[in-house]
Amino acid sequence: MKSSAVWMCFCIFLLLLAPNTGSELEAQPEWVDCIQASEMCNQNPHCSSRYRVMRQCLVGKEKETMLDNNKECQAALEVLLVSPLYDCRCKRGMKKELQCLQNYWTIHMGLNEDMEDLSPYEPIAPNRQPDEFGLAAISSGTTPTEKNCNPCLVATKACNLNGICKRQRSTYITTCSKLDTNKGESCNRKRCHKALRAFLDRVPPELSHGLLFCPCQTEGCAERRRQTIVPECSYIDKEKPNCLELRTTCRQDYLCRYRLADYMNNCGKTPHTMGTCPNKDNHQACLASFVRLIGTEMTPNYVDSSSTNWTISPWCTCKGSGNQEEECLNFLRHFTNNTCLRYSIQAFGYGMYNSQIKNVTVPTPSSMSKTSEEWSVIIPKVTFLLV
Repeated sequence: MKSSAVWMCFCIFLLLLAPNTGSELEAQPEWVDCIQASEMCNQNPHCSSRYRVMRQCLVGKEKETMLDNNKECQAALEVLLVSPLYDCRCKRGMKKELQCLQNYWTIHMGLNEDMEDLSPYEPIAPNRQPDEFGLAAISSGTTPTEKNCNPCLVATKACNLNGICKRQRSTYITTCSKLDTNKGESCNRKRCHKALRAFLDRVPPELSHGLLFCPCQTEGCAERRRQTIVPECSYIDKEKPNCLELRTTCRQDYLCRYRLADYMNNCGKTPHTMGTCPNKDNHQACLASFVRLIGTEMTPNYVDSSSTNWTISPWCTCKGSGNQEEECLNFLRHFTNNTCLRYSIQAFGYGMYNSQIKNVTVPTPSSMSKTSEEWSVIIPKVTFLLV
């Protein structure tokens, strides 16, 4: 039994190192990014002048009054609605992401739209069929388990064999563990968040997601997973703010505001949502949006090292919410009781440790004494219980 577990860990290790050559669908660019849209507008004197006017309309505390009652602001908005800026989007991890978000904000703030419901980012094309993850088996809990393998340790080893992953991981761990002598604090939280964002933006998802979402069956594995983002610096604070206050703080920052909106758009279920996730069960989009909250004021994490009943939450509470308690709890449930997020995390682990394994060509333990020509065999389908 132990030898088979070691062998399975070896197979998983090979999978994490292998390039993803499956049936991914390359997302076709359907949008002009807002940096390019702004440049296109600036090449047109009429559009450029109106764009400058709109920016002025959004400055100061009286911006809502200006947008509603100022004819010049309204005229500027009418011109911009037929410009490339109206349909522009931002690319995740782009170099000038903040500038792109500000350009997007200029248009949509002018429309007085509910920004919580809008994602400024390009949509992510799903690269798997919904049932390819075996979600039915996951939800029923009927799949066998292999407790002698630590998937998080395997994911760490795979990261260390990738130059970019190893370097970026080392950078954020060092940054998040370094004492901030200027403030007398255990670390510099802002620098830690920035290093985490760089890691998640630059490292291939199959490696970074492997560290964040490894399917654990033991508390030791689950604790390693919880410690991935160095929570003592990036997550835990001296006091827990109210979740609505944390949301307000997040919305005051362009990056956090739009990443939260992207998460709500891709992971938030409504009574009209069909399946487990929005956008035709796009679990990949949900995971990508969730991961990009890490390194913002709304950084989420596992609340404990439970491997059987894990919960994810931002560092906040709904205690003391008064008559806003229901609103606060509803917001918090987008993390703690989110069916789409839970299925997406389980689907990633199940897909990595099951769906891909059945198609990988590697030697089995029984074939170790065979010649190299005989080593190419198909590993049988192996399933893991993800709860």
